[in-house]
Amino acid sequence: MSEHATARVQASWTDSVAIEPIGEGRFRAQVGEQWSSLQGVHGGVVAALALTATERVLAELGVDPATTLRAATFGYVSGNVQGELEIEVEVIRRGRAMITSHATTSQGGKTTTVARFHHSTPWEGPVYSAAPPMPVRPEGTVLLARPDKHSHINNVETHLHPGTMMFAETERAEWLAWSRPQDGATFDAAWLAMFGDYFPPAVFTRARGPQRAVTIEYSLQIHDGRGRWTLGDDEYLAARIHAFHSHDGFAVEDGWIYLPDGSLLATVRQTRLAG
Repeated sequence: MSEHATARVQASWTDSVAIEPIGEGRFRAQVGEQWSSLQGVHGGVVAALALTATERVLAELGVDPATTLRAATFGYVSGNVQGELEIEVEVIRRGRAMITSHATTSQGGKTTTVARFHHSTPWEGPVYSAAPPMPVRPEGTVLLARPDKHSHINNVETHLHPGTMMFAETERAEWLAWSRPQDGATFDAAWLAMFGDYFPPAVFTRARGPQRAVTIEYSLQIHDGRGRWTLGDDEYLAARIHAFHSHDGFAVEDGWIYLPDGSLLATVRQTRLAG
Protein backbone atom coordinates (compact mmCIF):
# COMPACT_ATOMS: atom_id res chain seq x y z
CA MET A 1 0.00 0.00 0.00
CA SER A 2 1.62 3.22 -1.06
CA GLU A 3 -0.83 6.04 -0.41
CA HIS A 4 1.48 9.03 -0.56
CA ALA A 5 0.71 12.40 0.96
CA THR A 6 -0.72 15.20 -1.13
CA ALA A 7 1.00 18.59 -1.30
CA ARG A 8 0.45 20.61 1.85
CA VAL A 9 2.11 23.14 4.10
CA GLN A 10 5.07 21.42 5.77
CA ALA A 11 8.43 22.21 7.31
CA SER A 12 11.90 21.15 6.19
CA TRP A 13 13.25 18.83 8.89
CA THR A 14 16.83 20.05 8.41
CA ASP A 15 15.71 23.64 8.93
CA SER A 16 13.49 22.67 11.85
CA VAL A 17 16.38 21.29 13.93
CA ALA A 18 18.98 23.91 12.96
CA ILE A 19 20.81 25.30 16.00
CA GLU A 20 23.29 28.14 16.44
CA PRO A 21 25.99 28.03 19.16
CA ILE A 22 25.95 31.16 21.35
CA GLY A 23 28.35 30.14 24.12
CA GLU A 24 29.72 27.13 25.95
CA GLY A 25 26.96 24.54 25.97
CA ARG A 26 24.39 27.12 24.84
CA PHE A 27 22.46 27.29 21.57
CA ARG A 28 19.78 29.34 19.84
CA ALA A 29 17.02 27.93 17.61
CA GLN A 30 13.84 29.06 15.86
CA VAL A 31 10.46 27.33 15.85
CA GLY A 32 8.25 28.38 12.95
CA GLU A 33 4.52 28.40 12.37
CA GLN A 34 4.71 25.06 10.53
CA TRP A 35 5.05 23.51 14.01
CA SER A 36 1.86 25.02 15.38
CA SER A 37 -0.02 22.60 17.61
CA LEU A 38 -3.18 22.52 19.70
CA GLN A 39 -1.58 24.98 22.11
CA GLY A 40 1.50 26.95 21.10
CA VAL A 41 4.04 24.86 19.21
CA HIS A 42 4.55 21.13 19.10
CA GLY A 43 6.47 19.84 22.10
CA GLY A 44 8.08 17.11 20.01
CA VAL A 45 10.08 19.52 17.88
CA VAL A 46 11.27 21.27 21.06
CA ALA A 47 12.39 17.85 22.34
CA ALA A 48 14.23 17.24 19.04
CA LEU A 49 16.03 20.59 19.29
CA ALA A 50 17.13 19.86 22.87
CA LEU A 51 18.49 16.50 21.74
CA THR A 52 20.24 18.04 18.72
CA ALA A 53 21.98 20.56 20.99
CA THR A 54 22.96 17.85 23.47
CA GLU A 55 24.43 15.62 20.78
CA ARG A 56 26.40 18.58 19.42
CA VAL A 57 27.98 18.95 22.88
CA LEU A 58 28.71 15.22 23.12
CA ALA A 59 30.35 15.24 19.69
CA GLU A 60 32.55 18.14 20.75
CA LEU A 61 33.58 16.10 23.81
CA GLY A 62 34.75 13.32 21.49
CA VAL A 63 32.48 10.55 22.73
CA ASP A 64 32.68 7.11 21.12
CA PRO A 65 30.87 7.27 17.72
CA ALA A 66 28.93 4.14 18.75
CA THR A 67 27.24 6.14 21.51
CA THR A 68 23.53 6.70 20.79
CA LEU A 69 20.46 7.88 22.68
CA ARG A 70 18.73 5.10 24.63
CA ALA A 71 16.36 6.99 26.94
CA ALA A 72 15.04 10.52 27.41
CA THR A 73 12.52 12.37 29.57
CA PHE A 74 11.01 15.79 28.83
CA GLY A 75 9.13 17.92 31.34
CA TYR A 76 6.99 20.67 29.82
CA VAL A 77 6.84 23.21 32.63
CA SER A 78 5.50 26.05 30.47
CA GLY A 79 4.16 26.27 26.94
CA ASN A 80 6.50 26.98 24.03
CA VAL A 81 5.45 29.47 21.35
CA GLN A 82 6.64 30.36 17.86
CA GLY A 83 9.91 32.22 17.66
CA GLU A 84 13.37 32.06 19.18
CA LEU A 85 14.33 29.75 21.99
CA GLU A 86 17.57 29.03 23.85
CA ILE A 87 18.93 25.67 24.96
CA GLU A 88 21.55 25.14 27.66
CA VAL A 89 23.21 21.71 27.91
CA GLU A 90 24.98 20.28 30.95
CA VAL A 91 26.74 16.92 31.00
CA ILE A 92 25.94 15.45 34.42
CA ARG A 93 28.04 12.31 34.31
CA ARG A 94 30.32 10.68 31.76
CA GLY A 95 31.00 7.03 32.52
CA ARG A 96 32.84 4.39 30.54
CA ALA A 97 29.75 3.54 28.48
CA MET A 98 26.91 5.84 29.51
CA ILE A 99 26.62 9.62 29.49
CA THR A 100 23.81 11.48 31.26
CA SER A 101 23.00 15.05 30.22
CA HIS A 102 20.45 17.72 31.05
CA ALA A 103 19.11 20.33 28.63
CA THR A 104 17.06 23.35 29.64
CA THR A 105 14.99 25.18 27.02
CA SER A 106 13.83 28.75 27.64
CA GLN A 107 11.99 31.56 25.89
CA GLY A 108 12.10 35.17 27.00
CA GLY A 109 14.23 34.20 30.00
CA LYS A 110 11.61 31.70 31.26
CA THR A 111 12.22 27.96 31.40
CA THR A 112 9.74 26.06 29.23
CA THR A 113 11.13 22.53 28.93
CA VAL A 114 13.61 20.46 30.93
CA ALA A 115 15.14 17.29 29.49
CA ARG A 116 17.31 14.41 30.67
CA PHE A 117 19.16 12.19 28.18
CA HIS A 118 20.97 8.88 28.60
CA HIS A 119 23.36 8.04 25.76
CA SER A 120 25.31 4.79 25.71
CA THR A 121 27.40 2.41 23.68
CA PRO A 122 25.84 -1.08 23.21
CA TRP A 123 25.61 -3.48 26.15
CA GLU A 124 25.29 -7.26 26.28
CA GLY A 125 22.10 -8.61 27.88
CA PRO A 126 19.05 -10.88 27.55
CA VAL A 127 16.97 -10.54 24.38
CA TYR A 128 13.18 -10.99 24.48
CA SER A 129 9.99 -8.96 24.02
CA ALA A 130 6.49 -9.25 25.46
CA ALA A 131 5.36 -6.00 23.83
CA PRO A 132 2.01 -5.87 22.02
CA PRO A 133 2.29 -7.12 18.42
CA MET A 134 2.81 -4.66 15.59
CA PRO A 135 -0.59 -3.63 14.16
CA VAL A 136 -1.27 -4.92 10.65
CA ARG A 137 -2.16 -2.17 8.20
CA PRO A 138 -5.63 -2.70 6.71
CA GLU A 139 -7.12 -1.44 3.48
CA GLY A 140 -8.73 1.97 3.66
CA THR A 141 -6.30 3.81 5.93
CA VAL A 142 -6.97 7.54 6.14
CA LEU A 143 -4.33 10.21 5.51
CA LEU A 144 -3.88 12.46 8.58
CA ALA A 145 -3.43 16.02 7.32
CA ARG A 146 -4.53 19.59 7.80
CA PRO A 147 -3.92 21.02 4.29
CA ASP A 148 -5.79 24.22 5.07
CA LYS A 149 -3.45 25.50 7.79
CA HIS A 150 -0.02 25.36 9.40
CA SER A 151 0.15 22.35 11.72
CA HIS A 152 2.80 19.96 13.01
CA ILE A 153 0.52 17.17 11.72
CA ASN A 154 1.62 18.02 8.16
CA ASN A 155 5.30 17.35 8.86
CA VAL A 156 4.99 13.55 8.94
CA GLU A 157 3.22 11.37 6.38
CA THR A 158 0.74 9.43 8.50
CA HIS A 159 -2.12 7.08 7.63
CA LEU A 160 -4.64 6.23 10.35
CA HIS A 161 -6.53 3.02 10.87
CA PRO A 162 -10.10 3.74 9.71
CA GLY A 163 -11.38 2.75 13.16
CA THR A 164 -9.36 5.43 14.98
CA MET A 165 -11.05 8.78 14.53
CA MET A 166 -11.10 12.00 16.55
CA PHE A 167 -14.09 12.57 18.86
CA ALA A 168 -15.75 9.31 17.83
CA GLU A 169 -16.55 8.12 21.39
CA THR A 170 -14.75 4.85 20.76
CA GLU A 171 -14.52 2.34 23.59
CA ARG A 172 -10.71 2.25 23.41
CA ALA A 173 -8.66 5.48 23.47
CA GLU A 174 -6.06 4.44 20.91
CA TRP A 175 -4.36 5.46 17.69
CA LEU A 176 -3.20 2.86 15.17
CA ALA A 177 -1.13 4.47 12.44
CA TRP A 178 1.56 4.03 9.79
CA SER A 179 4.04 6.87 9.29
CA ARG A 180 7.24 7.93 7.53
CA PRO A 181 9.30 11.15 7.31
CA GLN A 182 8.28 13.76 4.75
CA ASP A 183 11.94 14.62 4.00
CA GLY A 184 13.43 11.41 2.60
CA ALA A 185 13.48 7.94 4.09
CA THR A 186 16.28 8.23 6.67
CA PHE A 187 15.69 9.45 10.22
CA ASP A 188 17.65 9.70 13.45
CA ALA A 189 16.98 9.91 17.19
CA ALA A 190 16.05 13.59 16.99
CA TRP A 191 13.30 12.84 14.44
CA LEU A 192 12.19 9.90 16.60
CA ALA A 193 12.00 12.19 19.65
CA MET A 194 9.67 14.45 17.67
CA PHE A 195 7.62 11.53 16.36
CA GLY A 196 7.09 10.00 19.80
CA ASP A 197 5.09 13.13 20.68
CA TYR A 198 3.51 13.58 17.24
CA PHE A 199 0.01 12.17 17.64
CA PRO A 200 -2.96 14.11 19.01
CA PRO A 201 -3.95 12.91 22.49
CA ALA A 202 -5.36 9.37 22.30
CA VAL A 203 -8.14 10.39 24.70
CA PHE A 204 -9.58 12.37 21.77
CA THR A 205 -10.70 9.13 20.10
CA ARG A 206 -12.85 8.34 23.14
CA ALA A 207 -14.12 11.89 23.71
CA ARG A 208 -17.25 13.46 22.24
CA GLY A 209 -15.55 16.78 21.47
CA PRO A 210 -12.39 18.86 22.13
CA GLN A 211 -11.07 18.80 25.69
CA ARG A 212 -7.89 19.68 27.52
CA ALA A 213 -5.08 17.15 27.06
CA VAL A 214 -1.79 18.96 27.70
CA THR A 215 1.43 16.95 28.01
CA ILE A 216 3.31 17.60 31.24
CA GLU A 217 5.85 14.77 30.92
CA TYR A 218 6.99 12.70 27.96
CA SER A 219 9.51 9.85 28.00
CA LEU A 220 11.14 7.92 25.16
CA GLN A 221 13.05 4.63 25.22
CA ILE A 222 14.93 3.51 22.09
CA HIS A 223 15.43 -0.25 21.70
CA ASP A 224 17.74 -0.25 18.67
CA GLY A 225 21.24 1.15 19.10
CA ARG A 226 21.97 2.03 15.46
CA GLY A 227 21.02 5.70 15.88
CA ARG A 228 19.91 6.11 12.23
CA TRP A 229 17.35 4.13 10.26
CA THR A 230 16.25 4.05 6.61
CA LEU A 231 12.84 2.98 5.30
CA GLY A 232 12.24 1.48 1.88
CA ASP A 233 10.17 3.38 -0.68
CA ASP A 234 6.90 1.77 0.43
CA GLU A 235 7.81 1.11 4.06
CA TYR A 236 6.30 2.77 7.11
CA LEU A 237 6.78 2.79 10.85
CA ALA A 238 3.78 1.33 12.66
CA ALA A 239 2.55 3.02 15.83
CA ARG A 240 0.14 1.99 18.55
CA ILE A 241 -0.68 4.81 21.03
CA HIS A 242 -3.03 3.90 23.90
CA ALA A 243 -4.36 6.11 26.72
CA PHE A 244 -5.14 3.31 29.16
CA HIS A 245 -6.03 5.30 32.28
CA SER A 246 -7.56 8.69 33.10
CA HIS A 247 -8.52 9.86 36.60
CA ASP A 248 -8.58 13.07 38.64
CA GLY A 249 -7.78 15.13 35.55
CA PHE A 250 -4.65 13.20 34.54
CA ALA A 251 -4.31 10.62 31.75
CA VAL A 252 -1.47 8.19 31.06
CA GLU A 253 -0.69 7.24 27.47
CA ASP A 254 1.69 4.51 26.31
CA GLY A 255 3.02 4.06 22.79
CA TRP A 256 4.88 1.42 20.80
CA ILE A 257 6.71 2.24 17.55
CA TYR A 258 7.73 -0.62 15.24
CA LEU A 259 10.11 -0.95 12.32
CA PRO A 260 8.67 -2.50 9.12
CA ASP A 261 10.14 -5.91 10.00
CA GLY A 262 8.00 -5.97 13.16
CA SER A 263 10.81 -5.28 15.62
CA LEU A 264 10.15 -2.77 18.40
CA LEU A 265 12.06 0.43 17.72
CA ALA A 266 10.87 2.63 20.59
CA THR A 267 8.38 2.99 23.42
CA VAL A 268 6.93 6.23 24.72
CA ARG A 269 4.87 7.33 27.71
CA GLN A 270 3.06 10.60 28.27
CA THR A 271 1.36 12.03 31.33
CA ARG A 272 -1.28 14.55 30.33
CA LEU A 273 -3.64 16.95 31.99
CA ALA A 274 -6.95 15.63 30.69
CA GLY A 275 -10.48 16.92 31.05
